[in-house]
Amino acid sequence: MIQDTTFAYSELTRVLPWSFRALGYKFGTADRAAHLVATAAAMNPALLDEMVHVRMRPAGSPTLTRAPGFLTMDAHGISLLELGPVAVDYLAAHVDDAELNTCIITAVTEVSLIPAVLIAAGTYDMRCVALVTGRGKPTWHYVGHDGGSTVLVSGTSLESLDALMPDQYNIRSKLPPLDDPAGTVVLIAGDAVPLITPPAEAIRPAELISLAHRRGIPVSQATLDALYGLEMLTWAPTSERSRAQAGFTAPSVSAQ
Repeated sequence: MIQDTTFAYSELTRVLPWSFRALGYKFGTADRAAHLVATAAAMNPALLDEMVHVRMRPAGSPTLTRAPGFLTMDAHGISLLELGPVAVDYLAAHVDDAELNTCIITAVTEVSLIPAVLIAAGTYDMRCVALVTGRGKPTWHYVGHDGGSTVLVSGTSLESLDALMPDQYNIRSKLPPLDDPAGTVVLIAGDAVPLITPPAEAIRPAELISLAHRRGIPVSQATLDALYGLEMLTWAPTSERSRAQAGFTAPSVSAQ
């Protein structure tokens, strides 16, 4: 990402709901997604470049399969913009039902939002681990608390996750057999997720979000223009005459 300017955090959360509305998301979903993306961008500004390439929301709904302690969602190509907050709500609602609750999401897009999804889990005071499988090595992310603040730890091998856990815990042994297609996310939360001592490289999201509020989020001009362009699609009048009168296009001879 080549930084040309900065995006104010508050302006980002104002623009993005309308940008996502233009992609077919309902307003409530788009509003939650905007805050999810703002959190993600505060930790990794380059993620805003990816948001430019989010596709239109597919028609239909995810397929849900429930079992005690498990929820499986076949996303059918729907984004984590929508399903990430839903998964966190499910885990929070059932956190007292069992020592471990698992949500498996398959065929989902925008998996790079997982760290921000976990931060949302942290607001419920949950300890949570996410595994992101796919072609190549899986990655993992952990959210917990240290001294009253949320901490995020990430890694690129399951061996490093095992090393982080106390000896008596084996998170992976508690999971069902998993396939390894692209776009699969596993979220696990509950008392069976231990409280760990965060390593030096742990991220404290609140500090980065506070910094983003003060300084803005670095963004390229091209990405900035694209996000505002999506917002304009939401608000633009539909007829050629109305669009010209609203200033979205140069007036044609027939519109004068």
